[in-house]
Amino acid sequence: MVGPGTRSRDRAVTKHQEPAAVNPKISCALPASGLESFAVQGKHPGRAAAPRTPGEISDLLRTAQQEQWAVVPFGSGSRQDLGNPPKRFDLALATTRLNRIPEYEPQDLVVRVESGCRLGRLQEMLAADRLCLPIDPPGYGRTTLGGMVATNASGPGRLGHGTLRDHLLGIGVVQADGSQTRFGSRVVKNVTGYDMCKLYAGSFGTLGIFSDFYFKLKPLPPMEKTVVGLFKSLPQVQGALSRLLQSPLIPTAVEFLNGGAWRRLDRELDWNGKIGGYALAVKFGDLEAAVNWQVEELRSVWGMHTDGDMLVSDSREQTELWDFLREDHFCLAAPPLESLKLKVNILPNQLVRWIGEVEGQLSETEVPFFLRAHAGSGVMRVFCHLDPSTPQAGRLATLIERWRSLLNAVRGSVVIEKGPANLKNQVDAWGYRYKDLKLMKQVKNQLDPQEILNPGRFVV
Repeated sequence: MVGPGTRSRDRAVTKHQEPAAVNPKISCALPASGLESFAVQGKHPGRAAAPRTPGEISDLLRTAQQEQWAVVPFGSGSRQDLGNPPKRFDLALATTRLNRIPEYEPQDLVVRVESGCRLGRLQEMLAADRLCLPIDPPGYGRTTLGGMVATNASGPGRLGHGTLRDHLLGIGVVQADGSQTRFGSRVVKNVTGYDMCKLYAGSFGTLGIFSDFYFKLKPLPPMEKTVVGLFKSLPQVQGALSRLLQSPLIPTAVEFLNGGAWRRLDRELDWNGKIGGYALAVKFGDLEAAVNWQVEELRSVWGMHTDGDMLVSDSREQTELWDFLREDHFCLAAPPLESLKLKVNILPNQLVRWIGEVEGQLSETEVPFFLRAHAGSGVMRVFCHLDPSTPQAGRLATLIERWRSLLNAVRGSVVIEKGPANLKNQVDAWGYRYKDLKLMKQVKNQLDPQEILNPGRFVV
């Protein structure tokens, strides 16, 4: 990152300062009648705008600085439950009109996409050339690329393909002062200094507004198969997972679900009660011979650890299964109950132990809960169904703080990805307590000194 007195050596960086806006009137303003659709965790903006070009974003941000407006970037809205409620919310900056795909070179495995383009639309275009951007976050069909980069979104495929940071080659950013900056470019080996793309990915819209991105692509695998292993106990899961991760097998995804989550999935898929207490779903994608060998080798590696398994090779059933495993809706509560969704980050070799800890402590609260995990990556998600007429939110807030204290020693974390307002009023959504917090504040102060970008929503 570039600090005071530091000279960046990134040759791919260009910076252009537009003339100051003379007229503070918003040229790309949206009708006031539509402001309800831009609500963020119960807060509404005073105005909304949908720029068509980076230049219009620049004009908006200069006006926001002059008027001291707090700006919240807004794509599809599918990720706005993340983070804390905004401290101030004056302008919703919608990226929906920045939705083009200006450059696409299938032979080079590179695409340039504007920030408001939806992932589903991009994937449909790439699939015609047997290519993909190998990222599969929740909200797959409607989430925008800008929202994905801002939150560094990922899904089950992060084990085999990494997160969005690993596929981001270049990024166009409009800074809080309205200046337009570009980091990286369309080629892989383009940075000799700091990799600024990684700074902005996951910054939650607090360091600048994204205009467009360069991504590197991957070919779609010729064949995919999934093995679902069934287990009666967590020690069985631990044994099977350890054997798998120590083997020469190369799965693209390994998903864990506890009994409650599997029973819900069973009802959705109509698998007629084939699913037991715990399960691991393991997906392989490669040439046909390699996939078939890995499936048989997995069954050998697991040996007596499982209580049986199911092979999902039918393409329709497999697509249906992973569509559900990618999304959250089958684990969410129906009104009048409220949903709490936690993301617990832990080392992969400690994951099963923590699953047992969380299960045991949540069982004592009598709150319905469902556990899922990217088992090879050490990312667990906890879904709880809260009754708003009871003090359940307070009990969960205490548990969250307890887990954060225990995980702090191993640099783990517990993030509230979705939760009722009365819970977020009691406990911070991030709970970030590490030494680099001071450095993060310095970066924020340098790039957005007036704190107009998503104030209060992120760690800093």
